[in-house]
Amino acid sequence: METPAYDVIVIGAGPAGLTAATEAARAGLKACCLDKLAPGGVLINLGELHDFDEIWSGPDMASRLTDDAAVAGVEIGFAEVTAVSGSGPWTIETAEGVTHTAHAVVIATGLNKGRLGVPNEDEYEGRGISHCAHCDAPLYAGLPVIVAGSGRWADHEAKELIGVASEITTVDTAPGSGLAEVKHLQGRIVGLAGNDGLQSVTVEAAGRRKDVPASAVFVYTDQRPAAECLPASVARDAKGHVVIDAEGRTSIPSLFAAGDVRAGARYYLADAIADGQRVAQSVVAMLKKS
Repeated sequence: METPAYDVIVIGAGPAGLTAATEAARAGLKACCLDKLAPGGVLINLGELHDFDEIWSGPDMASRLTDDAAVAGVEIGFAEVTAVSGSGPWTIETAEGVTHTAHAVVIATGLNKGRLGVPNEDEYEGRGISHCAHCDAPLYAGLPVIVAGSGRWADHEAKELIGVASEITTVDTAPGSGLAEVKHLQGRIVGLAGNDGLQSVTVEAAGRRKDVPASAVFVYTDQRPAAECLPASVARDAKGHVVIDAEGRTSIPSLFAAGDVRAGARYYLADAIADGQRVAQSVVAMLKKS
């Protein structure tokens, strides 16, 4: 078998992926980082970040991590990975028909876009359904909007909308965050309506339904791990997150996972960066030993 082209390929150029690739390259490994979109991942869609002592914007942090990777010697490629096969050496196949090989692979693909699970959802994608408050909030200035979901990301998006939308309502089966400027309905969205874009949603709570005016729904429910390209034999938890050990190794040797795609992730930027550092150290230790 031919020698793999890379020591390690990182799939996903978000904060965890870029950090893992950068640290591996700094340790002398030939590293490649692949992403179907621009480097930075979810950072591109975030406003102010509060995980650090300094205040950064998402795009600024994305630029910093990308620059660090380039300086370290990481090859950054734009490609959608469709299949990962082997067990070291690994073969990476892309939608463009290109094949890459590596001794080790790090999966850092994060989460897929959220879904409401209502029948006509796709009809309103881009016409009222959004996944980025920082990007799309100005489109709904002075209009009522809904954030579907709870937890860190949903709260972050609700805060982005304060002072822009006329009314902000979060909808989820879990209790709300308690933000003073945000209403909360404990239930789930079961319908979308509107002839020229979204105009209202139907919320079901305690067996009863009510229509709520809304020009947009920012969706942060049912965000599944983006791990479709991995072999079915890779251990996952009940929601599809990749199961890892303390060093970031999956159930298959030389395959690692970092960031939001892994089981137990808390969805904090600082955690994602720490994940990338830890996984890089594990990859370096494994390859230097072999």
